[in-house]
Amino acid sequence: MEGRYLLGTTPLEQTLHTLRREYEVDISPEELAERTTLAEAARRGRPGVGSLAGVRDVPEAWRAHVAAVADRPLFQRLYRDQRWRFAAVPVGSLISVQAHLHYGHALRRAGTAASPADVLELCLPVQPEPLECWGGISEGDPPSASFFTRDPNVQVTSVRMETQPLAVTFTIGKTAVFLQVARLDGRLYLKNGTHRAVGLAASGVDLLPCVLVDVEDVDGLPHLLPFKALMGAFPPLVADFLDPSLYVSHVWRDRVKFIRLAPEMFSSALPDREEG
Repeated sequence: MEGRYLLGTTPLEQTLHTLRREYEVDISPEELAERTTLAEAARRGRPGVGSLAGVRDVPEAWRAHVAAVADRPLFQRLYRDQRWRFAAVPVGSLISVQAHLHYGHALRRAGTAASPADVLELCLPVQPEPLECWGGISEGDPPSASFFTRDPNVQVTSVRMETQPLAVTFTIGKTAVFLQVARLDGRLYLKNGTHRAVGLAASGVDLLPCVLVDVEDVDGLPHLLPFKALMGAFPPLVADFLDPSLYVSHVWRDRVKFIRLAPEMFSSALPDREEG
C-alpha cells in the first residue's frame, strides 16, 4: 500500500526522520530540501486561499439525509455545544491539517461510494459504522480486556459508572465519524475525514457534504501541523495529496492499535491526622 507525505508542511528534519527511519525511503537531505523548495514555489504560484470557492448551502436532495443525521444521539452528543450547520464544500478549497495519509486506505474508503447517496452516507453516516477490531476478555487475577484494530479512529469513547451494584462500563467506538470542516477567518480546514475526502476527490467527486463548525481561534484546529504552515497565504490543501510534485510517495507499513483495559489495585497509607 502507498503512503503520501506532503512536502513543506513539517520541518525538514521531522520529514526526513519520518520518511527514512519509519518508512525506509531512500532520500538524502539535499534531495528532500530541493523537492521541498519546488513544492513551496508551486504553492506560491497558485491562487491564495482567499480566492477559492466557498461554502454552499445543502442541496434540496440532501435535506432528508442530513435531518436523519441530526437525529442521531451520537451527533447530538458531539455537537451540542458547538456552532454548526450542514454544508456542501468544494474539495479543492479545503486546507489539510495533516501531512501524511495512507493513500490505499483513502481509495478503499471512497470505493464504497458508488452513488450520490453513498457519498452522503460515507461523509455523514446515518447508520453506525462497523468496528473492525478483535480481542476479548483475559481471565486472570485481576481479569482484563484487550482489543486490536487497524483503524486509528477506534478508541475508548466513553465511560459510565453505576453504583448498585458498582460497575464501570467502557465504550469502544470511532471518533472521526462525521466529515467535519472547521471555519476560521473564512478559511476551511478539514478537521475529520481526510482519507474519505482524498479518496472521493481521486474518484471525481468535487463537492463534499460536511458538518461545518465555526471556531474562534487556532485552539479549535487539530495541532497536527505547525501553525506557520496552516496560517500562511499558501497552506497545504487536501487536493495536494493528488499532485505528485507536492508529496513524497512511500510504501505504507500497516500498524495495529492496541487497546487494553486492565484494573490497577494497590494500597496506600493515609497521612497522619493533625491533632486539633
